[in-house]
Amino acid sequence: MNDKGYVMSLTSFLLILPAVLMVLVFINMAVGQADVQQSVLTSEDVLGVTKDLETNMPQIGREVVKDKTEGVIKSGVPLSDSRKTIRDEMQRRMDIWCSRYNYLGIKANCDVVYVDNSQDPFQIEVKSKIKVEKGELKHQENLTQNISLINDSFPIMDPLPFVKCREHGGATIGEDKIIYGHSLSNYLKSRGITNSEAYENATSPLYIKKCPYDPYDLHGSSQDLMNLKNCLDNGFYHESSDGACFLCRLEGKGVCPHYGMETFIVPAPSVNLSSSNNSSATATSAPDHVIFDDTGHGTYPGHVLVYFNNGTHYFYLYLDDSHRKKYGLPLFDD
Repeated sequence: MNDKGYVMSLTSFLLILPAVLMVLVFINMAVGQADVQQSVLTSEDVLGVTKDLETNMPQIGREVVKDKTEGVIKSGVPLSDSRKTIRDEMQRRMDIWCSRYNYLGIKANCDVVYVDNSQDPFQIEVKSKIKVEKGELKHQENLTQNISLINDSFPIMDPLPFVKCREHGGATIGEDKIIYGHSLSNYLKSRGITNSEAYENATSPLYIKKCPYDPYDLHGSSQDLMNLKNCLDNGFYHESSDGACFLCRLEGKGVCPHYGMETFIVPAPSVNLSSSNNSSATATSAPDHVIFDDTGHGTYPGHVLVYFNNGTHYFYLYLDDSHRKKYGLPLFDD
C-alpha cells in the first residue's frame, strides 16, 4: 500500500470514529435511561407497598379490637392484658399481610411496637415501624396512628357489663342495647348495695358512640330535658376522668387511672313514679363507673330524676348532684 492508500485509510477511520463514538454514547444513554426507569419503578413499588401498609394498619387494628371485644362479650371472661393481646394479634395479622408482597420481590416488615390509650378516649393509639426493601432500595417509616372506636360502619360494643354480670345471670344483647334482666340487680345485691332492685330490667348502650351534646351541660338546656332524652335514646358515651378507658373495660375494670368514658345505665320505665312523690327515692347513681366500681368507695347513691313521661310510663335516672351539674341538669338540693 502506497502513502496515498494509508492516507485514505486513516481518513476513512477518522470519518467513521465519530459515528462509532455516537453509537456508543447512544447505547450508554439507553442503558442509563433503562436503569433510571427501573429505579423509578422500584421506588414506586416500595413507596406503594409502604403506603398500603400505612393505610391498612388502622383497619386491621379495628378488626382485631372488634374480634377481641366480641370474644370477651361471648365468654364474659376479661382479657388479662388487653394491650399486649391486641398488639400480638395485630402483629400476627400484619405478618400475614406483609407476606403478600413476596411474589413481587419485595420484602416488607411491619413491627407493631405498642398498643395503648390515645389522648382521645374514643381512640386507641398504635405505634409501628414499617420497613420495605426491593433490591438495593430500602424505605423505613415510624408511624403513630389511631384506631377509632366510633366508626359507624364498623361499630364496637362495650364489653364491661358482660364481664361484671357474668356470674349474676348474665347480660344479653337486644338490638342496640344491653339488657340486664335480673343480672345487674343481683350484681349490686351481691356487693351489699342498697336498693339494688331499682336496676331490675335496666338497660345501657351496646355500641361505643360519642355524644354530640358538647359541652355536656347542653343535656339540661333544652325544654323538658329533651336533649337528655335524645342522649339516652341514642345510647351515647361521654368523656370522663372517672370512667374506665376502653382497653381497661376489656380487662373487666369499671374504673382505671386513665382518661376514659362513661355512659348511663337506665332503670326500666315505671307506671307509678313521679318526680313529686318520689323525689327522695335513692339508688346507685346511673353512670356506669359508679355502678361497676367494686374497688372501694366509688359506688354512691343518686336521687331520682324524671326526664320523660309518655302518658303511661315514667322514664328516669338516679343521679348525684355532681353528675347533674356536669350535664346541666336540675340539682336535687335546689
